[in-house]
Amino acid sequence: MAGGTSSRVKVAALIVVLAFAGLAAVGVYIGLSHVGVPRQLTIPEQDCGLLQSFTSLDDMRAHLKESPRGWPWIYQSGLIMGPGAAAGGPVPYSGTNNQVAGVDEPDIVKTDGTFLYTATVDASGSWSVSIVRAYPPGSAALVSRIPVDSWVQGLFIDGTRLAVILGGYDARVLSGGAMMPWSYRPLTRMLVYDVSDPVSPALARNITVSGSYVGGRLIGDVATLVVQDYLYLIENGTAVVLPTITTDGVPRDLTYADIGYFADSAGSNADTIVLSMDLTKAGPPAFESFFTRGVFQMYMSAANLYVAGVEWDANWLRTAVAETTTVHKVSVGNAGPHYVCSVRVPGSVLNQFSMDESAGDLRVATTLGQWSENGQATSAAVFVFDPVLNPLGSLTGMAPGERIFSARFLGERAYLVTFRRVDPLFVLDVSDPRAPKVLGFLKMPGVSDYLHPFDATHILGLGQADPEGSGRLRGIKLSLFDVADVDHPAEVASVTIGTATNESAWSEATYDHRAFLLVPDPSLVVIPASIYRYDGSSSSWWQGAYVFDVNVTSGLRIRGTIAHMDSSDGMSWWLNQVRRSLYIGDFLYTVSDSLILGNRIDTLAEGARAPL
Repeated sequence: MAGGTSSRVKVAALIVVLAFAGLAAVGVYIGLSHVGVPRQLTIPEQDCGLLQSFTSLDDMRAHLKESPRGWPWIYQSGLIMGPGAAAGGPVPYSGTNNQVAGVDEPDIVKTDGTFLYTATVDASGSWSVSIVRAYPPGSAALVSRIPVDSWVQGLFIDGTRLAVILGGYDARVLSGGAMMPWSYRPLTRMLVYDVSDPVSPALARNITVSGSYVGGRLIGDVATLVVQDYLYLIENGTAVVLPTITTDGVPRDLTYADIGYFADSAGSNADTIVLSMDLTKAGPPAFESFFTRGVFQMYMSAANLYVAGVEWDANWLRTAVAETTTVHKVSVGNAGPHYVCSVRVPGSVLNQFSMDESAGDLRVATTLGQWSENGQATSAAVFVFDPVLNPLGSLTGMAPGERIFSARFLGERAYLVTFRRVDPLFVLDVSDPRAPKVLGFLKMPGVSDYLHPFDATHILGLGQADPEGSGRLRGIKLSLFDVADVDHPAEVASVTIGTATNESAWSEATYDHRAFLLVPDPSLVVIPASIYRYDGSSSSWWQGAYVFDVNVTSGLRIRGTIAHMDSSDGMSWWLNQVRRSLYIGDFLYTVSDSLILGNRIDTLAEGARAPL
């Protein structure tokens, strides 16, 4: 009985920890101090003053005490507990579906064309990284497993180096706190393994940083990580615990002089840390550290990193809401990360695809008004900034009453999908950074949550269907758009899944682009799908992947499906949920937490099976 009670306490504590982590991780600053109407930013405000350093620890403590009401909480004296627990293969193969060519994004599945590296969680909730010989398919088998003690944020594969990015936390007990008697401190770790012998991977490097993981990228051998650590005053406001970067067991405690600040970080307590490290070399990472009001989205070009956070401000009754996105630019050259500039933009960004760099200029798409509880007017906008984030041009007032569901910048064109009751696809001309303009738009039922380029005149949209045309979304919808006539874009084909009244369907690819696979030859789209059906007396669960033929003349056609589960017993549905797909040579591989299947691309006949 005591053991059961202890388990329930641990679970409850973990839920509170994760809930608190969620608030911290999204990088949202919320102010509720206005009696009147908060000021809504209507034009961008640039801040490119030099990054300032604190002159003393007292100077930093004074900065933290200026944080808005409730952020941060000042804990009384207490005890801090310590830490708790695409090239080179024999045949063509697919990499991660990256936003920017040559800028690799971390993912839960990677391949080098011979082996698959996949982060999985078992029925007990334990994480590991499995190394599977995938090609040739006749020899497919699990060859080794790397146990890890926390959840996996993503993987990089760089030649014979496998980087595993882990989350985690450092438990703390802070007595007499204003909100709770204890808190926690997140940790981000990058474990680099030598996998030259995949049967016996060996740990080569361990970089541990105080803070929540925001994102990462890999260019060549150099990995860039972004973490943020919320700093709190303790000991009645007289002390603060600063972040630590530990390299292979050697700690480097940041000091007040390591943390920069500038005008738009006044009153903030989120220390955003950008780290750069060569996966093939020893030594501590280079880093840049600065206060922000929290960041939650990351976009990176070949030369620059952009991190963004959204700030909401409201009066006490929430009858007026102001929304602003702050974008910070950091260069990522050979000298390591270096802070450049920041700009505050009206509205809120949706995700990383809301940002793009072209010829050194930054383009940002935002929605205004989407968080008002009183039906405040919403609209979409695009802003363009020069290399030091001076405003160049803007396009505002698009899609009144709607909000952005997806965005994609592709060279001189940009595509926005907004939604309220129907799904308008906007085609924008962004060739002149000083005068972006709408070329045309198309309205149709449903909504595309993700846009993917297909060829020079066609794009694919993946999202949700609206079978009744009522604005109530359900199921999965894949669309093919012809944008050759920019004044009159057209949906030339679409196919839906799971739209019947007795079923529901969803796909991870609608909210995580890395789950979307486009096979160039033959032209196929592969997405994971989960389908639940109920006939009035019994239920069934299907987990697998859908494979679609894409042809600009004949449209879209379901080529077939690959099932990882088809059962009336839904107890283990999540272990069989297909998370990713990829191809090596003539074989398509689908990956769930319990199984890797290899199927011939032409016939979808099974040719490889590797239980995990």
